[in-house]
Amino acid sequence: MALTGPADHPMLDMPFHVEIAGRQYMGRGISLVRAGISGLIDPQSAGSERLALVVFRFQGFVVALSIEVRMQELDAARGTAMLEFLDPLGDHLPQLRHLMNAHIAGDLVTLGDVLSIGPPAGARPKAGQPQARRRWLRGLGGTAALLVLAAGLAGLVTVKVVQRVFTVTLPTPAVAGLDGRTLAATATGQIDFLNPEAKQGEVAFAIRSNTGQALSVTMPCDCRIQALGVEAGSTVFAGDPVLRISAPDAGVVVTGSVPPDRILDLAQAGSIGLSFAGGREVTARLAPDGLGTAAPGEPVPFRLIPTEPLADDLLGQLAEVTLRRPLPGVLQPVAAVIHRSIPDAEADQP
Repeated sequence: MALTGPADHPMLDMPFHVEIAGRQYMGRGISLVRAGISGLIDPQSAGSERLALVVFRFQGFVVALSIEVRMQELDAARGTAMLEFLDPLGDHLPQLRHLMNAHIAGDLVTLGDVLSIGPPAGARPKAGQPQARRRWLRGLGGTAALLVLAAGLAGLVTVKVVQRVFTVTLPTPAVAGLDGRTLAATATGQIDFLNPEAKQGEVAFAIRSNTGQALSVTMPCDCRIQALGVEAGSTVFAGDPVLRISAPDAGVVVTGSVPPDRILDLAQAGSIGLSFAGGREVTARLAPDGLGTAAPGEPVPFRLIPTEPLADDLLGQLAEVTLRRPLPGVLQPVAAVIHRSIPDAEADQP
């Protein structure tokens, strides 16, 4: 229904609303040069110039046009006013003309190649139904893809949170060795003699101390011997490990040292992962007597027992130690999905 207005620009009664300075007003008719509004209007705004956002709502999308207007014919008692467009030929004109012409014709409204709204379903020709169905299927596929991407992003964020908050990697690597005891240097000096094949009662190694004395250490048993990075001629300090001895049937364990601020993380770890240089990944647990003693502020030695027996070819190899804190009950199902969906090596990285 045409409303009152200039003869050359009749006003159309089409649904829209106007937003000015954060307030919304109901549209009462619009033409190419002005628009009528109703609502709670400030009486002092008569004659003022404002930036108005004229909004047309359609099914599935919204068209908003920014138009500079002047408040005219203000009736505060009735809550009505007329907005005069200061620049009727501005950038908004093509879109506004298109919307008004489509409203008059009752025809398809299209903005660009994306946004569209058609007449009632009964008015659409039957020949267009396959095309509409294809558009609906494309829209459904796009929605499904968006949901999959959102789920993937949420999963990635969860993985990173678990890795950062509940995973700790020790700063120094551990080393694989035979389970047993350590023979340490009895004085500071130089290794004068080393015999990795010594039998019980034979000299395992001898040290020529700084004072010139020759000190010998004999084997206490017929044990397997592993040299701990020393050889004849090496300089050692009192207490440095020289040889590790173990029973013939002893298994392979992993030993290392942990900074004092990580002792609780190691003792309370829900699981411990070991990554060897060759790429092998195993899990381990802290031995019952696996934490040693150290001077205040010094790294504390530890001993880990692998959950599966390790082959002797890993003896002497370094391993990165990753501690996983126990997860809250609500995150345990998420963690299970993470460990099934990504490799352990990737999940262990901080």
